[in-house]
Amino acid sequence: MLAAKSIGYSTGPSGVYIIGVFQRMGIADEIKPKQTPTGVFVGSIIASGEAEIGFQQVSELSHFAGVDYVGPLPADLQQFTTFSSGIIAGAKAADAAKALVKFITAPAAAAAIKKRGKEPG
Repeated sequence: MLAAKSIGYSTGPSGVYIIGVFQRMGIADEIKPKQTPTGVFVGSIIASGEAEIGFQQVSELSHFAGVDYVGPLPADLQQFTTFSSGIIAGAKAADAAKALVKFITAPAAAAAIKKRGKEPG
């Protein structure tokens, strides 16, 4: 990280998290001038050359054209996001919504979920 010319990260929760990682590593002050926060996909600023290296969720970065995905953070630095679903009380298509949730959480969906950089739950 210290040798990188520019470092891209999201302005969302993943960016807040990576800044905390840099602080825990004790390098936050040294790399602060290199940081390029963005409100767009981090992959776009890596692909364009605006950022030399970038950090974002695997599912957002690993399939981005023009980016060489090198892998996830080490396990001791990793943080996972859990996605949940809900259906509004009185929904007009509640049965369809329940069927969708059942479909995307079924074991048969696991391969498609993993292919997109996520871990099935």
